Amino acid sequence: MFYNNSLVVDENLSPDNPLFWSRPTPINCNTVRIIGIFLCLAGFIGIILNGALSYSFIRYKFLRTPPNIFIMFISSIGLLASCTIIPLAGSSSLYCYWLYIL
Repeated sequence: MFYNNSLVVDENLSPDNPLFWSRPTPINCNTVRIIGIFLCLAGFIGIILNGALSYSFIRYKFLRTPPNIFIMFISSIGLLASCTIIPLAGSSSLYCYWLYIL
């Protein structure tokens, strides 16, 4: 696979410069878009499954045993990641550059 190093190394831009993050990705954009579609699907499925698991723990009290509380904690962290981190990375991958410059 051909790799163009001139897109990655640029002496004029440092990571502190906001324009550094708005450059397109140095790899094939179609590959990044496919990864973005998978990330968006994973986020959607993660929201549904972790939300259903959290709902079942809230609804049924007999599921609240000490080992299941650990699973509930992991599910809540997964729900948080599915709602925040995965959609940000997926939508940025669809556009082939980081959309959320702080």
